[in-house]
Amino acid sequence: MARLPFFIAAYVLLSLFQAASVAAQQAPVRALEEQLKGTNGLPRVELLIALSDAYLSNVQVDEALERAEEAERLSQQLGLTEWRAVALNRQGRARWQGGKRRPAAPFEQSLKILKQAHIHNAALAKDNLGHLQQIARQAGREREAAQWAAEWAQWNRGNAADPFSQKNPSPQPPSVLSLQEVAAVREQLAAQAQRFEQDRKRLLDSSRHLQQKLAQQEAALAHLTAEQMRASMIVMQQRLLLDSVLYRRGLDSLAVVNAYLALREAESSRRFQYAVIGALLILSIGFFLSYRRIRREKRRSENLLLNILPQRVAEELKRMGRTEARFYPNATVLFADFVGFSRIAEKLSPQQLVSDIDICFQKFDEIVTRYGLEKIKTIGDAYMCAGGLSEEGDGQVREVLQAAIDMQRWLASWNAGREQQGLPRFDARIGIHCGPVVAGVVGSRKFAFDIWGDTVNVAARVEQAGMGGRINLSGAVYQAIRGHFPCEYRGKVEAKNKGEIDMYFLAN
Repeated sequence: MARLPFFIAAYVLLSLFQAASVAAQQAPVRALEEQLKGTNGLPRVELLIALSDAYLSNVQVDEALERAEEAERLSQQLGLTEWRAVALNRQGRARWQGGKRRPAAPFEQSLKILKQAHIHNAALAKDNLGHLQQIARQAGREREAAQWAAEWAQWNRGNAADPFSQKNPSPQPPSVLSLQEVAAVREQLAAQAQRFEQDRKRLLDSSRHLQQKLAQQEAALAHLTAEQMRASMIVMQQRLLLDSVLYRRGLDSLAVVNAYLALREAESSRRFQYAVIGALLILSIGFFLSYRRIRREKRRSENLLLNILPQRVAEELKRMGRTEARFYPNATVLFADFVGFSRIAEKLSPQQLVSDIDICFQKFDEIVTRYGLEKIKTIGDAYMCAGGLSEEGDGQVREVLQAAIDMQRWLASWNAGREQQGLPRFDARIGIHCGPVVAGVVGSRKFAFDIWGDTVNVAARVEQAGMGGRINLSGAVYQAIRGHFPCEYRGKVEAKNKGEIDMYFLAN
């Protein structure tokens, strides 16, 4: 039972070392992922192989397999034959370590590439053969394992060292915890124990001396009379009894001292173990708090990225370090602009003007999110959003139209309260058009998600041709919602650089 705290301390220490090891192992992985961003060609292949090895050392098999597969594809595109063989070797390692199906196939393909291209990479070939031999033995295919072993031996001819022999692990450094106090107490106790042992030996020598004297007196008794013999025997018995009492007393004292020394040593060991457990608990709490802080900061960064970019674009940027523009054949674009904004700005202070615009745009953001649309940007007093920027291909025309209705309703209610306070109204023109667009991220710093195309230009012209408090629709939008929302035909309206466009007001 006295050793139980030591085992508990060892268990806690092992857990802490494992947690610290995981945290330390994640650092090089993150550094490699940062280097991978924006890298192409052979340097990217080398970084992908290094990332696969780092993930394998962290037992992150899926990530290691993904990086190895990407390295194999890129090597094949660039014509890097030997690097492709290395990437296939990493795929085999990830499959074998993760217990996935057909782990031997990548190793066999890597060997085949080395042979066909006449590449003499003995280390890579022997690594492939060694793994194939182990996989065959685990599957019970001894004949196949023997064939791989024979081929491995052919590659190994002329090499003094076996690449698969496990080297002796380097000795671990001794514990940095000081035991000087315990060592000093032990030395003191050992010195006292030595002195008591010397006293015990002296008592034994005295006993042997008494026995010798007894033998001499027994020899002299033969010459004494009966009375003298009895008197001598009584004296001898008393002396022997006295010597025995003294001897027993010395042994008892020695036993007491030994017990006291053992108790002192046990107490010192227990105090030391308690100190170790306390230190380990403090370290574990520190590691736990640091881990929670890192997780919290990572979650905040991801939420901030999702607040700036669509989820698909954000995930692609985190995974690949770049994103490609996509074509959406059926999207719906909404522009909103405040009528007479310059006149409103003259009546309000700059702080009040910015505060009022912020109130409006926050409400617009809430409405756009409610209908599953994508906010694109704000430019001054103009607000732009779009629907249909998803893989399903639905243009979300009705959702965009319903969002525009909610915007105008909220502005009407908000302006009513402002008029009672003597503040200027914020009347918005809203224009909607639908058609094909291209969406993506521009720039390498301060990422900005945007959309381009003639559909965007027409939507801006439709908004400019509208009226405050009304929702102006193009003919394409009217055809999409015809029969679902009542509309008023305005005829063909001249749009700048676009000629005449059929336009409709949504009926109030």
